[in-house]
Amino acid sequence: MKKILLSILTLASSLAYSQKLSFDAKGIIAISDADMAASAFVDGKLFKERGNKDFMSVVKLPIEKYSDEIKSLVVSNSAINSTKSIVVSPNHPIAYVVEARGTTPETTTEIRNLNSELPAGGFISVVDISDLSQPKVLYKFPTGKNPTAIDISPNGEYLALCSEEYGKELQVLELDPTGKPIRIINKPQDFQSGKITDVTWHPNNNFLAFTMEESKEVGLLKVTRDGPTTKIIRLDVVGRTLKVGSLPSAGQFTPDGKYYLVPDLKSNIANKSELSSDAMGDMFVLKFNLEGTSEHYLITKTKLGETPTSFAISPDGSLVAVTNAKKSYYPWENNDSSKKASISLLKLSSDGSLNNVAEYEFDGILPKNIVFDKSGENIAVTVFDYFNFGKHFGGIEFWKVKNGDKPSLQKQDFKLFMPRGCHGIQIVK
Repeated sequence: MKKILLSILTLASSLAYSQKLSFDAKGIIAISDADMAASAFVDGKLFKERGNKDFMSVVKLPIEKYSDEIKSLVVSNSAINSTKSIVVSPNHPIAYVVEARGTTPETTTEIRNLNSELPAGGFISVVDISDLSQPKVLYKFPTGKNPTAIDISPNGEYLALCSEEYGKELQVLELDPTGKPIRIINKPQDFQSGKITDVTWHPNNNFLAFTMEESKEVGLLKVTRDGPTTKIIRLDVVGRTLKVGSLPSAGQFTPDGKYYLVPDLKSNIANKSELSSDAMGDMFVLKFNLEGTSEHYLITKTKLGETPTSFAISPDGSLVAVTNAKKSYYPWENNDSSKKASISLLKLSSDGSLNNVAEYEFDGILPKNIVFDKSGENIAVTVFDYFNFGKHFGGIEFWKVKNGDKPSLQKQDFKLFMPRGCHGIQIVK
């Protein structure tokens, strides 16, 4: 039965339209959460499709019409987390996938509070992607309860992850030459208490940005290394934390490490008690003082679209693309539901100023993740589901990027159908 289901999903994970895809990468990795419909974020009704499993789908590029080089593996994952649920090692053919929440029984049809009542997650799956046409799960290793985010150091030597478990809120894992965790570096002893929802490596490998849920603050950690071995021996807080809006989400450093961007989502769609009447998010641009000689500070903030979910920074650091769910994830019978999501395109200047250039609407439900290709000339966006009756599918949609004085996006006449619940994406460079 499992092989039949995989064959059906591999066939379903196909391409639509005949135009050739423009996207500069060796491959695309996407993960799909099979446990619920997108509208469950609003009403808790899962509308599970019998027999569906959580999947990781691997797309080998370039891809042609009727290509069969899209492979799906059963890998536990969850859309109830930050956008940092999957990372690809820069120096090993390995992908790490976080199980933020566990799988619900097939008999479960409704959950009142997705954020608190889903089964606990607690491990990371390690997947061999040395052959993109034949990926395979190597092993799993435990994390703290309900891991919230993962990031890998630019040199591929360390994983950073955060979870909801006391004592394991923030950990840095040293990896051996094969990419397997061998040692844990814990948070500083004097680190403030509270849930950490995000962690991000600085491009120079020596700093980590983190986000605190309760205090709505963003801070910076510096790694201290052993001289002879250059291995990390401890983490230290640098400067004071910064208050960032009302619900700071997953952040990113610019490629040169000069600035740190973090969106304020305003509302947590996974927790009804954290919904806000103001659904228009903000993007904050921060400047960290890496030397600790002066305070970190806010450079600017810019308004985003309705219900932003994630963002990506172009390889040259000049553009920022943001996905906005709007009300696409509302129950279909809800009068407030919209069949449109959107992408906001922003221009980031060398002085840290950020300007909203344009917003592009498209059909699709809950775009939850976005990524630039290697060239920065194209972007890929995950789609949780489409407004189709019958069999439901997620997808990946593509846009061409025009940079320069007047940046713009042009939608490509090409999409990849994925298992329903597609919410995370990474590229293989």
